[in-house]
Amino acid sequence: MKCDSCQEKATVFYTQVADGKLKKFVLCEACAQAQGIMNPEGLLMAEELLGAAAPAAAIADLAPFPSSGKCTSCDFTLEDLQKVGRLGCPDCYRAFAGEIAQRLPSMHKGLVHMGYVPDGLVKQQALRNERSDLDAKLKAAVISENFEEAAKVKDLIDALEKSTKKGAVTS
Repeated sequence: MKCDSCQEKATVFYTQVADGKLKKFVLCEACAQAQGIMNPEGLLMAEELLGAAAPAAAIADLAPFPSSGKCTSCDFTLEDLQKVGRLGCPDCYRAFAGEIAQRLPSMHKGLVHMGYVPDGLVKQQALRNERSDLDAKLKAAVISENFEEAAKVKDLIDALEKSTKKGAVTS
């Protein structure tokens, strides 16, 4: 293949997704360096994302991918994945599911992303759930004309609101 810029022999294959559109570039090493594509820190941000826990092995150091297989949406191949270190489009995850499943345990700490929810949001959701439960109990007590229970639940709701306002002021 020829470089898109200077027609020399292409050795760098670069895929970019911008505004939901896939763009593929084929460049020689000199043109890729001139455009800053050869800087691995600029492309693979593992150290920035993982800090000191970044895996020591780069994607290129892993076992080579077989050269068969192609994504039907973007024509990305397993060979392209070996070269650029990432997939071409969301459909590539389905197209290369078997190969990804084999290699993922050696590339990442776990196979399930647990995510992160800030403590404040967890507490707010717990308070909303508690308030919702108390409102349902109050409504049920009123419908069944159990006014003593309704009064107790109303006191719990008032205490919850008071503690919530107090917590908001001190936070």
